[in-house]
Amino acid sequence: MIRIVVVDDHVPTREQAVKDLSSGGLIEIIGEAGTSDEAYKISSQVLPDIVLLDLHLPGLLGTFDLIKKLSALKMVRIVVFASQSKASEVQDLLDAGAAAYVLKTDPPALLRMAIVMVHKGSRGILSPALPRHLTRLSSQERSLLRQLTMRGKLAKAPERLGISQSELADLVNHLTEKLELESPEQLVKWAQKQGF
Repeated sequence: MIRIVVVDDHVPTREQAVKDLSSGGLIEIIGEAGTSDEAYKISSQVLPDIVLLDLHLPGLLGTFDLIKKLSALKMVRIVVFASQSKASEVQDLLDAGAAAYVLKTDPPALLRMAIVMVHKGSRGILSPALPRHLTRLSSQERSLLRQLTMRGKLAKAPERLGISQSELADLVNHLTEKLELESPEQLVKWAQKQGF
């Protein structure tokens, strides 16, 4: 049995997740929480195999801090269970310690499959609804995308990054190629659409 703590501040969503995961006999729900503080307290007491974690919880611990603290618990793995996908944060959450990022709109079978894969040691599992390119972006590349989409003219991006215009052009061309886009303008539009 895979032992899970389900964390979501929206009670009907949490109840539905518990119901969906409890069917089939493979998963045992050993705890529930509605705040970040409860999530850490319960998880540190029962040491589940997996914490199914909603984002943007009330409580003293922010999402990234909570993921880092949960990841530090012995053998506990985190599956982020989000209502929406802000693609710009996905890799940051995986880097913080989450093993998977699935959406609440994904079918229950997909959620169960992600949980089983994480339990077997897989990492970097993403909902099929998310762009495949996300896990291929380094933290420097994600930072560059954020700089490119900041308010203000694109011409000011080199100044903000502390690099020359030609260095910026090289980085932009590299990212455009890596993400299989056709132009730097498409890169900026893609980054904006993904929430960078």
